[in-house]
Amino acid sequence: MFFSPKSLKRMVIMSKQGKASTLDQAQHSSMLQFLSNSRHSERNKAIYLLTYRAGLRIGSVAGLRLNDVIDSSGKLKEVVNLHSSIVKGGKNYAAYINHPELRSALVDFLRIRRDRKGVDALFMSQKGTAFTPNSLSHLMLKLYGSAGFEQASSHSGRRSFATNILRSGVDIVALKTLMNHSNIATTAEYVSHNEEYLKQAILGA
Repeated sequence: MFFSPKSLKRMVIMSKQGKASTLDQAQHSSMLQFLSNSRHSERNKAIYLLTYRAGLRIGSVAGLRLNDVIDSSGKLKEVVNLHSSIVKGGKNYAAYINHPELRSALVDFLRIRRDRKGVDALFMSQKGTAFTPNSLSHLMLKLYGSAGFEQASSHSGRRSFATNILRSGVDIVALKTLMNHSNIATTAEYVSHNEEYLKQAILGA
């Protein structure tokens, strides 16, 4: 099926292989507006933007601890060193949380976050308990659906991150590092399904 450039800007794009959908800039803005008016808005925006602006998997977001994102002086870090226990593939890697939009959301969230005795998770449910990867995935599905993006999944933010990185002109090797892929063939799937990136590659040849 072919989508015109105009329709690409309006629709959530699904690959033929049924991969998670991606959100374009207009849809991203719409999602942020929805989250800003939702319950637990600061928390939900920070969770969403960790996937959309840093490319984290939802399982890694669920496993984050407070001291993963702030240093000993209480300052927000620019690079998060993710422990293998919360990373798919079981290896440590560095995630960059230096995008201004993400940092602003994290600062807003940390300002209202309340400590819970015995819970060091960065994000907690309304019951004050840590999210599991499954429960956080369900939350994101619910938020996407309520925002009007029924075809989006908890992986959509991460795929959107990859799409945005490609469109900025970053090469596939750098993207592989940012996505923490063990095999560059996995990263190549993001390239082969990105029509805009392939068009720009031809124009730049």
